[in-house]
Amino acid sequence: RRAMGKKIRAEMDKQRERFVSGAVERGVGKPQADFIFDLLAKFADYGFNKSHAAAYAVVSYQTAFLKAHYPVEFLAASMTLDMG
Repeated sequence: RRAMGKKIRAEMDKQRERFVSGAVERGVGKPQADFIFDLLAKFADYGFNKSHAAAYAVVSYQTAFLKAHYPVEFLAASMTLDMG
């Protein structure tokens, strides 16, 4: 997990070997194990931990609530928002 998150190449290569050999020992074909590891590595580029996900969920809920219950105010605030 740490190697994927920080994109440490040497550690990722070691983990790939460990993952694939472990999968093959358990009856998974090498091409399929490589494919699964590639999916996990791709997800690491975008994935983030549970605390970040929870924080985004709260912000999403609050935004949806305001938009549903105060649409005029929400739109006015959105139009006047200055992010710079």
